[in-house]
Amino acid sequence: MKNNTNKRIGIKDIAARAGVSIGTVDRVLHNRGEVKEATRNKVLEIVQELDYTPNIFAKSLSSKHTTKLAIVIPDSSDNNPYWEKPVSGIKLAAEELTHYNTEILYEHFDASDRNAFKNVLHKVCDQNPDGIVLNPVFKDISLEFIQEFDKRAIPYVFIDINLREVNNLAYYGQDAEQSGWVAARLMEASTPKFPNLLIVKQSKWKVFSSHIERRIEGFTRYFTEQQKVINTTTIEIDLNASNEPYESLNKVFDQNISYHGIFVPNSRGFKLANFLKTKGLNNIITIGYDLIDSNIDFLQQGYLTYLISQKPELQAYKAIWALFDHLVTKKPIRKTNYSAIDIIIKENIKYYLENK
Repeated sequence: MKNNTNKRIGIKDIAARAGVSIGTVDRVLHNRGEVKEATRNKVLEIVQELDYTPNIFAKSLSSKHTTKLAIVIPDSSDNNPYWEKPVSGIKLAAEELTHYNTEILYEHFDASDRNAFKNVLHKVCDQNPDGIVLNPVFKDISLEFIQEFDKRAIPYVFIDINLREVNNLAYYGQDAEQSGWVAARLMEASTPKFPNLLIVKQSKWKVFSSHIERRIEGFTRYFTEQQKVINTTTIEIDLNASNEPYESLNKVFDQNISYHGIFVPNSRGFKLANFLKTKGLNNIITIGYDLIDSNIDFLQQGYLTYLISQKPELQAYKAIWALFDHLVTKKPIRKTNYSAIDIIIKENIKYYLENK
């Protein structure tokens, strides 16, 4: 994915594009001296646009130090195939970094197991990496280890979930609240004036991360801001329990409420869709997240109306390269990097998959 054009981009090119001096660009790149915030942001945008990397090969080979990057993300052991997606981005970045004295230390854990997460972070600390890419699914445990990262001056990048009150180098992921807002806008456009809406939260042991809660906050905030009257029911389902989510969903639908729309704020929309299929309910507007195979299948069948995609492969890929650029090339990194909020329906899924 990196820019492999024959013409090498230099500081002079960046300065010309930004309309500033070479000295100003140098101060921005090396974070020294005084530069107006607007000028700094403009230079950084052009740096990213041009994919500027200063002599990456020479810098990495001139150092005898092997750069160790640790990647800590969930696996798909809790029946969540979403986490298979970032692995492809990790593999691509690792392949591209093969010749740059860089080692990728990949550690994964069950996203519903607090102890597994803690044990993996202990292991990573013992390996003393130069930088860490982390999905901070358990906030309290993450904050505990982040103190150690800060003490050791180990830069860390978040993917998928963002903790805003810490000194992370960068975040790559979706704006969770805004994506929930978009989901609500879709729901409003597709349901009656005073709809009955169902929010379905599904996870093992009812472990719901902060980005799920923020999506729901964005979803409900939209209707509040627009002064729209809705009747909302929220259920939390423990997928570790037997016969779930079907038992909980059956109880909800046995109450004889005619639901116009259902919002699933994570990648497990396929579980809801399978329930709707068994009940023959294909007239309810359903909104879920992520282009995993099972979700795509139910989207094409009509049991999921909308999928909101965030390209987790690209998040992991960019996060790894950001760490490398920061450590080796000293390239400035933008702290917040939001993924696109892509709206997928069955009529455009084919073209989206062909051109991703």
